[in-house]
Amino acid sequence: MSLIGRLLLICCLTLQAGFLSAATEHEERLEDATRVLQAILDTPDSGIPKDLLDKSECIGIIPSVKKFAFGFGGRYGSGYVLCKKDGGKGAWGAPSAFTMGGGSVGFQLGFSATDFVLLFMNHSGVEKLLQDKFTLGADATVAGGPVGRSASAATDAQLTAQILSYSRSKGLFAGVALEGAVLRPSNDGNKDLYGREVSAKEILIAGTVPAPAAADPLIQLLSGQRTLVRLPASSSSQTSSSSTGPGSISGVVRDTGGAVIPDAIITITNSTTNASRWVTADSQGHYKVPDLATGNYVVKAQATGMMPVTTTAIPLEAGAEQVVDFQLEFSQ
Repeated sequence: MSLIGRLLLICCLTLQAGFLSAATEHEERLEDATRVLQAILDTPDSGIPKDLLDKSECIGIIPSVKKFAFGFGGRYGSGYVLCKKDGGKGAWGAPSAFTMGGGSVGFQLGFSATDFVLLFMNHSGVEKLLQDKFTLGADATVAGGPVGRSASAATDAQLTAQILSYSRSKGLFAGVALEGAVLRPSNDGNKDLYGREVSAKEILIAGTVPAPAAADPLIQLLSGQRTLVRLPASSSSQTSSSSTGPGSISGVVRDTGGAVIPDAIITITNSTTNASRWVTADSQGHYKVPDLATGNYVVKAQATGMMPVTTTAIPLEAGAEQVVDFQLEFSQ
């Protein structure tokens, strides 16, 4: 092979590796965003009121904003905005990549990793998403949102704000003022996510862009407005019998009313090898899949007359027992 040919081959391989890396990054971030939303829905007494989520036209989720980003006036984090189609009245659409920076949130929240959630409550707030950038509190009114099962205790400022903002840090969820924070559409992020040039307007307003497969769990969770599974918040939620040897995945399957579902079928699939195993829940709704190698696993629960539920990839360390509890809804 000639020198030019070798150089071209190296360039192609480098570009391919870059595309794969960017795609993997988006898959992981979308998975993180799904976990953030799932954690909110798992705690209705201290999460976003369901009626506010139902009324919102768009939602922004910026997961895992790291401590070193605060206080330097730089880029705080990357995430996604999803909007309902048909002017905020239809089904949830595809995600558009965004970045958030600026503001004084670092001084308010300390220096731990923090998740941010924004609810866009009317079309005026949504229109700001199409600008090259907009500043919360200056270009659009923003208020720390109320938490709990109902928005009945919301203040006048919360009821009239175009955007309601929330933060989640160390498992604690609260409304937080994000005045001064700057949101920007990420054209590069959308290109990496969709594999082509696509604008935030095409994704969020026109609603003509098909969602990538990696966004399906997030969209399904938003559309159902239900808790899919209860996952451990961190590795500290795992109980490890040893640092070596096989691990296991176990849990309980219930319906949304809290009743256990005996004979539910649980399927465990290794994300790398695609090898699957399945077990049946016992009379108390308990299941356990032992002797699992270290890796990432997708867990699916299904039962007669119920809507099946599938998790995102769950990491399993050597010798650990990962607990995954399910809540299934009755089929319509």
